[in-house]
Amino acid sequence: MGTLHVAVVGKGLIGSAAARHLAEAGNEVTLIGPDEPAAFRSHPGVFAAHYDAARITRVLDRDAHWAGWAAASISRYAELESATGLKFHHPLGFMVAAALGSDLIPAMEQAGRAFGVIAQADAAHPFHLMPGTEARLESAPAGFIDPRRMVQAQTLAAANAGARVVRQPVWALREEGALVRCILDDGSEVRTDRVLVCAGAFSAPVGLVPGMPLNAQGRIVLLARVAPELVERWARMPALIRVDPHADLPDIYLLPPVRYADGHHYIKIGTGSIDHPLDDLTSLQEWYRLGGVGSDPERLHASLVALLPELADAEVRTDACAVTMTPSGYPIIDWVAPGRIAVACGGNGKAAKSADELGRLAALWVTESVSTDDFPEVLRAPR
Repeated sequence: MGTLHVAVVGKGLIGSAAARHLAEAGNEVTLIGPDEPAAFRSHPGVFAAHYDAARITRVLDRDAHWAGWAAASISRYAELESATGLKFHHPLGFMVAAALGSDLIPAMEQAGRAFGVIAQADAAHPFHLMPGTEARLESAPAGFIDPRRMVQAQTLAAANAGARVVRQPVWALREEGALVRCILDDGSEVRTDRVLVCAGAFSAPVGLVPGMPLNAQGRIVLLARVAPELVERWARMPALIRVDPHADLPDIYLLPPVRYADGHHYIKIGTGSIDHPLDDLTSLQEWYRLGGVGSDPERLHASLVALLPELADAEVRTDACAVTMTPSGYPIIDWVAPGRIAVACGGNGKAAKSADELGRLAALWVTESVSTDDFPEVLRAPR
């Protein structure tokens, strides 16, 4: 197959990675997607889920597929940082905590061993865990990534490999003969051989991937400001996932103190236990504009203080984003219109750490550089 012109719609974690892999393979690439809006409340367009400074990265996972995609991605972090001069990876380690007798930790340990990761028991940590809880530590390179910086690095690497970057949203795709027309925000078009849609939660509401079972869910996180003396004390704090079926929030995740744009350090806590369905474009846009709704902040604060009582009186604020869910719990990388329009969406709240490998697989799919027999069946859309 000769050189293809591929437009990647969505300049987020998976889209920017796919654009880089496509460009480095010698394809003509146009990466299309807006930058982060300066003013959320008045922004009329689309948003993205990577507007943040910290996401957990780890190999340990209950599921071997997710563990493998993460392991492959993590193995390329250093190369990407070196090539672009943009540091986004912070290898402080990752801890999982679960009730004694839970099958979570054994499953994670089994998946980790398949990729050379041996979890440590009885590691030092600052968390106040409930009696009857066991914990395991995955040491570096586990830790956290800065998703904003990762997108910047992937976009720069793609551009350095020859990709064109168009900083506008796409509102429609039109097949016309052998080409696909991408209709941009200003009314102009990008004409291309193939399109790879990586627009996350906005892919389905905008109408770019008809028929694909993608559902958007709103998520709220709580950010607690950390005093300088605690920043120093917790300098080696690992990222944490705590699972407890008896807790108010059965699963929570927590990031160590991270320096945000205002110059202060914050600990972030979030959960996947509270669903906020976002059924259409208007509700999705309003979620971002208004910063979410509900009782999430109070419940997250209670979980935070239980784990780190030192933060009981800390100044807190909230942030909102949206995740893209699929029936299988895996991303979907498949054709929307065979040979013309493909999709790579559905991180299910777990894609940040694995985005580079998912982008690579999407690049192979849209260029038909891999046979369906060699492609993970779990990534195909339900038939």
